[in-house]
Amino acid sequence: MKAKSAFLQIVFLVAIMTFMALPALAQLPPEIPREDTLIVDQIFRYSTPDNYNIWTTAGTEATRHAFGWDTLWYIDQQTGEWINAVAAERPIYNEDFTEMTVKMRDGLYWSDGVELTSEDLVTTINILKANPGMRWSSELALYVEDVTAVDDYTVKFTLTRPNPRFHYYFTVRWNGVYVMPAHIWKDVENPLEYTFNPPVSLGAYVLRETDPAGYWEIWELREDWERTTTGVIAGKPGPKYILTIFHGPNEKKVMAMSNHELDILMDLDYEAFQALINRNRRARSWYKDFPWAWTDEADTRVFAINQEKFPLNLKDVRWALALALDIVEIQTEYVGGVTRVTPIPQPASVFHMEHYHKQYVPWLKELKLDLGSGEFFVPFDETIPFKIADWAREQGYDIPEDEEAIINMFGVGWWKHAPDVATKLLEINGFTRDSSGNWLLPDGTPWKISIIAAPDEADAYRLAMGAMDQWEDFGIAVEIETLERNPFYTREHMGDYDISSTWGMAGGGNANFVRDKWPFMHNFHTQFYAPIGQASLQNHMRIRSEKLDEIIDKLSNLPPEHPDVPALEEEFFKHWVENMFGIHTVSFKKFITFDETYWTNFPASENPHAQPNYWFMGGKFMYPYLEKSGR
Repeated sequence: MKAKSAFLQIVFLVAIMTFMALPALAQLPPEIPREDTLIVDQIFRYSTPDNYNIWTTAGTEATRHAFGWDTLWYIDQQTGEWINAVAAERPIYNEDFTEMTVKMRDGLYWSDGVELTSEDLVTTINILKANPGMRWSSELALYVEDVTAVDDYTVKFTLTRPNPRFHYYFTVRWNGVYVMPAHIWKDVENPLEYTFNPPVSLGAYVLRETDPAGYWEIWELREDWERTTTGVIAGKPGPKYILTIFHGPNEKKVMAMSNHELDILMDLDYEAFQALINRNRRARSWYKDFPWAWTDEADTRVFAINQEKFPLNLKDVRWALALALDIVEIQTEYVGGVTRVTPIPQPASVFHMEHYHKQYVPWLKELKLDLGSGEFFVPFDETIPFKIADWAREQGYDIPEDEEAIINMFGVGWWKHAPDVATKLLEINGFTRDSSGNWLLPDGTPWKISIIAAPDEADAYRLAMGAMDQWEDFGIAVEIETLERNPFYTREHMGDYDISSTWGMAGGGNANFVRDKWPFMHNFHTQFYAPIGQASLQNHMRIRSEKLDEIIDKLSNLPPEHPDVPALEEEFFKHWVENMFGIHTVSFKKFITFDETYWTNFPASENPHAQPNYWFMGGKFMYPYLEKSGR
C-alpha cells in the first residue's frame, strides 16, 4: 500500500502547485502598526484580485465577504444563535407562504455615507433576477413574482408559489444574498461584467490596498463602524486593520505563524499542525489536546461523481469505487484520525449525529447490494469507529473505552473494505482485467479516472491522494489534477471532471441546530440541472432523479417544523445512499489554528462564543471580540 509515502508526495505536489512563491508583501507598511493588525490566512491566491463583484463567480467571496458585504440573517455555526443583521427581525410570512415581508434595520450606512434602505434590497433582487449567471439568479427568478419597497425600511416579496423557506436565501451559513448599494448598481449597464472596484462596503471594513498578483489585501476598520451590523450587534470595533495573506504551502504557513507573522489560519495537514504547535507555544486549535481540530462545521468531504461520465453513471460502478476504499486507513494515515466518518450526505457534527446518523444505523445495517444470481451483500461496517480507536491508542492518545463515547468521537461506521465485492459489481457490468490485473472497460479499453483537487483545501487533497493510492491498488489507472481554487471551481461548475475531491455537499443553508435539510436537497432538483459545458452552481454532479424530485417537491410545500419533514429527509438520504450518488467519507474538521501572541479571545472549545471559521460570511461576528494581548 502506498499510504506511507502519501505525506511526502503531498508536500512535493503542493510545493509545485504553489510555485514555492513568497507573497508579494514582505512586511506591513510603516504606517500600520503590527499590534493593531490581525493577520489572516487568505487560504488561496485570488486569480482576479481586482474583481469585487462577488454576485458573480468571477469575484472571490472567501474571507472578503465577511469584511465588506452583508445580508439579512445569520445562524452562528457554533452557538446556533439566530442573528438579525440587515433585517431588524425574523421574516414575516402570510398564512399560505406566498408573501414574505422584511423589516430592515435602520441606521445602517454604506461606507460612502449613503444610508441603507429598502431600495437597496429591491434593486438587488431585480438585478439578480434579470441577469442569469449571477449568483441566486435562477432561484430568485423561480420564486419571486414581485418585490416592492413598502417604505424606507420595509420590503414585501410576492412569491410565485408557496415557499416557507424563501428566507433561507438570505440566511447565512456560507453566504446569503449580498445586498447591493442601489445608488451604485442601478446605473450599471452589464452587471455580469462590472467589477465593483473599489467596493462600497456595507461591512465594518473598507478596502485599503490590494496586491495586483492576488496574494494579499489590507482592510481597514471604518471610522463609522458603529453604523454596521457588527457594530450594532457586538458594540465593539475589532482590529483596526486586517491583512489577509496567502503564504502558499503548509510549511510556509507554519513558518509564518512560528514567527508570529500570521495570527489565524484556516487549516493544516496533521503533520504540519504538529510541527507548528511544537515550534510555537502560543499556537493552538479548537481543543488543546487530541483531536485538537474543530469538528462541527456543517459539511462533509465527498468524492463527487460526475453522473454524465461513463462508466460513473452506473450505480454499481459507484458502489464498487466505495467498496474498494479502506476508510480506516484513509481516516488515520491520510487525515490523522481526528475526525468522524460519515456514510450519509450529512456532516457528523454532534447535532447531526443525534438527529441523523444514529437514527439511520438500523437501516444502514439492513442495506443490501444485489450482486446478481440471487447473491446479496451487506456493505455497512459498524466496527469502523472501534478500529480507528485502536489505531489512536497505538499512537498513545487517551481514548475512552465506552462504546458510545468512541462512536461520538469517530462516527457510527462506514462501508466495508470489500475489493472482492467491488470486483463482482464491475464484472456483472462487463468489466474485465488485463494480464496485469488492471481494469478494462466493457469495450476493452483501460479504465482511467481523473480526480480534480485543490491543495489549499488540505483534507480534500489528502483524501484524493488516499483514493488514488487505493484505487490504483485495486487496478484502476488514476491521476490527480492539481488545481488552484478558482479553476477548480470552474471545472466543477462546468462539469469538466470525472471525480472531484470536494466539500460542502451536506448541511445546506442552515448549519447546525436546524433540522431542515431542504436547502441542501433542493439543489438536486432537475430544474437546476445543466448539461456538461453549461454552468451549474447547484448540481455540478449532474444528478437527475425523479425520486429526488418527488421528495423535494413534497418538502417544498411543507414548513420546516412540519412533522412530515424528518421522514421525507430520511427517504431522500436513503435514496442517495442506495444509489451512491457521491462517496461521502469523513465529516469536516479544520485545524483552525491561532497564535495568541498579538491577539486573544479567539473562539475555542472552552470559550465557544462564535464560529471560528472566519472565512465564512458569518466570521464577521468573531472579529469584534478579539482582544489585544498587550505583548
